Amino acid sequence: MSFRKAVFLLAALAVATTASAHAQFGVYGMFTADRLSNIASSPLPLPPNSEGFERSNSVNPLGGTGGVYYNFKKTAHVTLGADVRGSILTTKRGAYVDFNGPGARIYSVLGGVRAQFHPPIKVLKPYVQGSLGLGRSDYGLFVDMPPSTAPLPTKIYSNFEWQALAGLDIKLLPIMDYRVIELGYGGLDPFGTYSHNYPVKQISMGFVFHLPY
Repeated sequence: MSFRKAVFLLAALAVATTASAHAQFGVYGMFTADRLSNIASSPLPLPPNSEGFERSNSVNPLGGTGGVYYNFKKTAHVTLGADVRGSILTTKRGAYVDFNGPGARIYSVLGGVRAQFHPPIKVLKPYVQGSLGLGRSDYGLFVDMPPSTAPLPTKIYSNFEWQALAGLDIKLLPIMDYRVIELGYGGLDPFGTYSHNYPVKQISMGFVFHLPY
């Protein structure tokens, strides 16, 4: 199964689960913008015949994030839950100063723990979250570029990915919240030979659906 199919399957399972579950389940979809940085000092080798391939330090992929959460403990002031999410983010602009290059991609599957707080204004639902998982990316770079005019390949690397997130939902309907904003900071740390940290800043917005409560 391809990575993209796995993410779409996750979203489909989330919808199916929420449709038949108790109110502590929810499913959400968001528009997401990332900034992946620290690329200029990447240890990935330069491709052959790469004179003039000066690297910029960041790329800004855009796309979608979908997930499901389950709240397993509620108190007077906070609700604790588990969250699983997947995202597909791309841009046509790669990490090169003078040309677009191969574009840039980040594909993520993450799981974590969330804490939703209960302020005096009942329609507001602020939360914080920590997530860990697998992130796959090409960092916007060419790798092993052939010396001929053959098509340029893109190699996707597996990374340990982590995210610290904070957001705010506003209740619109008994079954729907508007996710006004979700801000995140994290990083990609490659497995294998080319150890390096690529910080990731993230902003998202979207909608959350759940059974009424």
